[in-house]
Amino acid sequence: MVWVDAGDGHAGSIRILKRGSNAKEDTLYQMNVSRNHTPAIQLATVAHELGHLFLGHLGEDKKLKVADRPRLSHEQEELEAESVAYLVCARNNVESASEAYLSNYVQAHTTVDHIDVYQILGAAGDVETLLGLTAHTKFDPPGRRRRRK
Repeated sequence: MVWVDAGDGHAGSIRILKRGSNAKEDTLYQMNVSRNHTPAIQLATVAHELGHLFLGHLGEDKKLKVADRPRLSHEQEELEAESVAYLVCARNNVESASEAYLSNYVQAHTTVDHIDVYQILGAAGDVETLLGLTAHTKFDPPGRRRRRK
């Protein structure tokens, strides 16, 4: 991740620097995140950009087991990635602007038939796992028990 000095309109981005050619070779990515935003916005940005990766918007990544999905419009990709950011933030008690963005989208469009909810949920889980944000789950891993109060 690279911290950048970006204005309010540019919280972050992700791009491929070098694509791995097989399942054993890493694909190198660069994620830029604005250092000028609050930690909550930075988390939402990281979740959004990783959402693009795990949703297949950057293409296939065999090592990460990310499928190459049919190309969506820029607007559709942004809606999917923002949905991932919303889920990651909401499930980890972080307030973000994702809810307002998604609400505005729904008001402007009467259907979201082109959005793959299963891909969004899977990508949100992948982002949480990568960031170590899985402590909020209901169930303990095998071999670990909760203390009763």
